[in-house]
Amino acid sequence: MGKDAAPGGRWLLALMVGWALVVAGLWLAAPPAHPEITVFYRKLQDQWLLLAMLWAWAGAAVALRRWPLVRAWRIETQAVWGLAAMAALVALAGHYLVLSGYDLSRDEQMVSFDAAIYRAGRLAWPVPVEWRGDLPALNTLFMMPLARPAAWVSTYLPGNAMLEALLGPLKTPLLMAVSVLALWRVGRRLLGPDQDALAVMMALFLLSGQVLFSAMSRFAMPAHLAFNLVWLWLFLRDTRRGDLAALAVGFAATGLHQPLFHPMFVAPWLALLLWERRWGRLALFVGAYLAVGLFWLWWPHITLDAVRGPDSVLVEAGSDYVSRLMETLAQNSDNGTLMAANLLRMVAWTHPALWVLAAIGAWAGRRDGRVLALLGGIVVVVVVMGLILPYQGHGFGYRYLHPMLGNVALLGALGWQRLGDAWRDRLRGGMVALSGLTLVVLIPMQGWFAHRLYGAFADASAKIDTVHADYIIIGNYDAPLALDLGINRPDLSNRPLRLIEYGYDDLEEMAPRLCAHGQTVALPARSFYFGIGRALNMMPGRTTTRRRAWHTQEFTDAGCKVISLP
Repeated sequence: MGKDAAPGGRWLLALMVGWALVVAGLWLAAPPAHPEITVFYRKLQDQWLLLAMLWAWAGAAVALRRWPLVRAWRIETQAVWGLAAMAALVALAGHYLVLSGYDLSRDEQMVSFDAAIYRAGRLAWPVPVEWRGDLPALNTLFMMPLARPAAWVSTYLPGNAMLEALLGPLKTPLLMAVSVLALWRVGRRLLGPDQDALAVMMALFLLSGQVLFSAMSRFAMPAHLAFNLVWLWLFLRDTRRGDLAALAVGFAATGLHQPLFHPMFVAPWLALLLWERRWGRLALFVGAYLAVGLFWLWWPHITLDAVRGPDSVLVEAGSDYVSRLMETLAQNSDNGTLMAANLLRMVAWTHPALWVLAAIGAWAGRRDGRVLALLGGIVVVVVVMGLILPYQGHGFGYRYLHPMLGNVALLGALGWQRLGDAWRDRLRGGMVALSGLTLVVLIPMQGWFAHRLYGAFADASAKIDTVHADYIIIGNYDAPLALDLGINRPDLSNRPLRLIEYGYDDLEEMAPRLCAHGQTVALPARSFYFGIGRALNMMPGRTTTRRRAWHTQEFTDAGCKVISLP
């Protein structure tokens, strides 16, 4: 038995107990009732995944007795290329088969919205004059806070949407393949020729549901993950050409959707340069990132100029990142409980052994600057996002830590490596069983949960598209998360146009204009939302019925034909 085998075993036992205690603590600290998306996910998905994960651990324990010794794994470069291609195909097929080809969250919808604008060669899409005063009814969430804008586009930075415009449905599959290949290259540099540890790294990464299902979506986080891993590969080469290429990647990565995420990944590596007193290299990166940051912080002003019209008025803060940050901080509450729910969800949507092995790797390599830089990126995100934006909304796992999943997989592989040959030989059978059970039990469960939710909204949206009407009214109180159905095309060519009603009778003043030429308005019945209610285990109340009666009267009086959408 090697010198590090016994300590490795003690670390493993202690961390297994610690893992269970942390999960229990996160469960107790998570919010019991609000906000609704967080609680929905915890009750409908995460608690069952964590229970299944416990059974997977039990199965791994049984396997340790049946498979006492399993030979070390080997993984060659050709196999990694095959895994990258397979992961890309899973991401592409999963978008349609698992996520029903639908953009559920506003973040995903804004990618498709902006991509349509950029594909047409514009920075913003002109708003017809007759809609400028009533544009909020068409849903302007995550857009410039202007009254009477002349054009519209999201307030997100353009990188992810531009990739969507260029690559279409191949975007996230290609990014998934790039992530796999870049992680492999980084792992070769940090782990050396240890094929066994490299194989564990790939298993921890590819068998994490958050990695797979996020790659099926249009969220920006898979792009952040791919760009971060490519950046790290170039940075670790430690050549002038590699550094210049890393800075080019960093420019694009900072502009993907929010300017904060890539710098949080980079900051610990620049701190490492400071610790090593690499003054010239540090000056190059700090100077370049200051320029990159200033450029992307200026981008909202470019957007504002593109959407502002002669009658536009800035109605509230939010046209620049400083005011957005202040507004966000003012709204935050229950930061600790929300972060507990986020981290609990992260555990439920990643490989069961990922965080245990990552903790071993971080502790064993605590005197290695590169290990501390990997760990630092994770800690920075948890601390910073816990302070400024603990609420993530929709997502698979904890979305804001997604750009750091490469870091976690690398730490996990380092943890496996530091266990020593004797303990790895003893534990490998359990690791095989745990990974196999993750593949055949946990990931299918995650896929079912994702499909059930996305499919319910996709079915409702498709039903709206078949209605022969000019407008449909979707009320905030019609059903849980009903406003996620409120998406229109930039050029307003979709029919019916989806009108959003945040209160109980916000559209009353619009009725005469909308009905001036005898247009048709569709009003959903309560039964229309039953599919969403079943998916969320919370059926819609009677608000829809009462609101439909009000609108039937007021829109009929205004000259519209009113139809019911059952």
